[in-house]
Amino acid sequence: MPSKKSFKRSKRSSKGKKSRGLKKTQGRLKLSKITRSPIKGKKLRAHFSDGTHTDFGAAGMSDYTKHKDSDRMKRYLSRHRKRENWKSPKTPGALSRWVLWNKPSLRDSIRDYKKRFNL
Repeated sequence: MPSKKSFKRSKRSSKGKKSRGLKKTQGRLKLSKITRSPIKGKKLRAHFSDGTHTDFGAAGMSDYTKHKDSDRMKRYLSRHRKRENWKSPKTPGALSRWVLWNKPSLRDSIRDYKKRFNL
């Protein structure tokens, strides 16, 4: 027989409260759109199907989609590789890496980002 503590937990979670994140009917996470960010100091905002958004990219700074210099891209990647999470699609670091610093065109980078994370 489960302890009272674990019983309470399972009972509490099954009371029909709204769960955070995706509902079962919504399916998997999708990238809805990428727009300019209204936040001062940020370049773009990614909107997701679960109603969340992430602002990313430093406003006023150049990126690979603008300068198209592969040496600068390599230096950026080596500088940021240590401290950023590039594996989680909703993090600003992953969005910057795979949208702003991946391909020379923004359209190709967004297409690759969606394919990479199955969005």
